[in-house]
Amino acid sequence: MSDIQALWAYMQEDMKADAIGNELRSSPIRQKLEKTRDFIMQQKTEYDQMEEQVAVHADRKDAITDALKRAQEQLAALAERFEQNPPENQEETAKMIAEADKCRRTLMSYEQELRHIQKLSNEMTRKATSIRADTAKARKEFDLMKEEYNAESESKKKLWAQARKNADAKAQGIPEALMAAYNSVKKHITPPMARLQAGQCAGCNTSQPSAALRKIDAGEELVECETCGRILIKGE
Repeated sequence: MSDIQALWAYMQEDMKADAIGNELRSSPIRQKLEKTRDFIMQQKTEYDQMEEQVAVHADRKDAITDALKRAQEQLAALAERFEQNPPENQEETAKMIAEADKCRRTLMSYEQELRHIQKLSNEMTRKATSIRADTAKARKEFDLMKEEYNAESESKKKLWAQARKNADAKAQGIPEALMAAYNSVKKHITPPMARLQAGQCAGCNTSQPSAALRKIDAGEELVECETCGRILIKGE
C-alpha cells in the first residue's frame, strides 16, 4: 500500500470519528445546556452590575441625607433669626426672604433626588429578586439536563474514542509531512481527500491538468486539486 493509499484509509476512520464528535456537539440537549449556561452567566453579570449600582446609590443617599439635614438646620436658624432679630427695613426683609426661598428650593431638590433614588432602589430590588428566582430555576434545569446529556452521550463518547483509536492506528507509518499536509487541508475543507474520476476531482468535479494526472497516476507524489485544494488519489 502506498503512502497516499494509507492516508486514504486513515481518512475513512478520521471522518467517522469526526462525525461522531459532531453528533455529540450538535446534540439538542447539549445546545440547551450551553444556552442555559450562557443565560446563567449573563444573569450573574447583570446582578453584579446591579450590586455596584446599589452601592453607588447608597453612598449618594447618605450624602444627600446629610446635606438635607444641614439645609433644614439652616432654614431653622434663619427662622429663629427672623423671630429674634426681625429685619428693620424692606431691603433686609427681601434679603431674608430670598435666603429662605433658596433654602426651601435646596430642600425640595434634595427631597426630589431622595425620592428618585428610593424609586430606583425599589425597582432594582424587584429586579434582583426576579434575577435570583430566574437564575435558581435555570440552575435546576441545567443540572437536570446535564444528567440527561451525560447519560445520552456516554455511549457516543465510547464510540468516538474507539473511532479515534482506529484512526490513530491507521496513521501509523504515514510520513509526518504527508500527515501535516492532510491536517492543513482539513482546516479549510472536509473531507480533505478526493478520488480522481474521469480526470476530475470527485470533491468539486473540476478537471485536472495533464501534468497533475500523470503524477496521480504514478501515485508517488502528493497532488492537490487546483480548485478545492483536496489531496487527490487515483480512482478505483
